[in-house]
Amino acid sequence: MIRLICPFCGPRELREFEFHKTRAEPGSTPYAQVYERVNRLDDSVEHWQHVQGCRAWMLVRRNPSTGLVLETRILGGDHP
Repeated sequence: MIRLICPFCGPRELREFEFHKTRAEPGSTPYAQVYERVNRLDDSVEHWQHVQGCRAWMLVRRNPSTGLVLETRILGGDHP
């Protein structure tokens, strides 16, 4: 079972969260940041919300090929 770690609630099942969007690659043009969402096979940075919990917005870095979650942090801090 895939779990995300909410910074406030701790580890929770994926069904409690809602995917919002994939962030553009760092250093991309303003156009790309708004309209292009490039997914790499090994690393993806995404916005998720804990909709069935504290409602916090999170930045999740994961490997979309394997589903492995590499990092979870609150949205609004330093971005990669």
